[in-house]
Amino acid sequence: MRVSDYEILYDLPRGEYDGRGQEGVRTVTVRAGRSLEVMAFPRVPLTAEAKREARERRSRPSMVKLNDRNRERHIMRLLEMNFTPRALVVTGTYAYPSEDYSMCNLRELSDEYDRRALPWDDIRVRKDVRNFIAKLRRRVVRACGSADALKWIVRIEEGKQPPAEGLPRKYHFHAIVEGPGLTREAVERCWEPHGTTTIEHFNLRDDGAKRLAVYLNKQKSAGRWWSHSRNLKMPVPTVSDRKLSRRRLAMIAADVKKNSRAIFEKIYPGYKLVEEPDVKYSDFIAGAYIYARLRLRD
Repeated sequence: MRVSDYEILYDLPRGEYDGRGQEGVRTVTVRAGRSLEVMAFPRVPLTAEAKREARERRSRPSMVKLNDRNRERHIMRLLEMNFTPRALVVTGTYAYPSEDYSMCNLRELSDEYDRRALPWDDIRVRKDVRNFIAKLRRRVVRACGSADALKWIVRIEEGKQPPAEGLPRKYHFHAIVEGPGLTREAVERCWEPHGTTTIEHFNLRDDGAKRLAVYLNKQKSAGRWWSHSRNLKMPVPTVSDRKLSRRRLAMIAADVKKNSRAIFEKIYPGYKLVEEPDVKYSDFIAGAYIYARLRLRD
């Protein structure tokens, strides 16, 4: 029983809870740093119709939406598990011409792009970002002697429209980096030949990892343009068929505002619910699918 087989079928925000045919409740828990995610759904055998529907949905826009949501959660887990408030959140931009493009000759603009070494495609941007990471790595090695001490996640974005006909779209990147010797000034100098940077410290409070994950994942069309260092730790999900009872699952589904906080915070002592759980229903499976996020209390 894979989570994705059930998650893709539970897509209705409202419905009637039906507990018939349930063998129990499967709970999948993901702990990443101070964050805890809980996915709970009934253990109900999938009918042939439900299996066929799940296969068909994998080629529909609903699967694209599900993949996008799961990528956002994946980034959030990496942030929670690997980065501290010492990490720096970086936005790097190129030194594009500031004049009104509509008043400039395209040939002159093209020459200006070449003179400033501005990118004409994402291949060049990826090369520039890789060189930026390599410079950071050299600074970390000088500071502590180990390249493995550098941790990073980077996301490249492109503008929606070219600034003028015949020119490429504008590019910039977002990154979070952490390692010995990485100060604001050091990071700025590593990107300085290409343009400017804005830098701030990573805020883990006030659900900062979730907000940063949403930001890093915001441009859906360029979802393939993100990467991270190989030394990041990955959270390992745990599965239990005893953590949540059928009665409690029904209580949460019946009134999530009234019952979810007391139930989840009792099951996971020391944690607090950070947002109202998401409850979904299905036309093909009984019960409900519940997703909840908690954090360790300060």
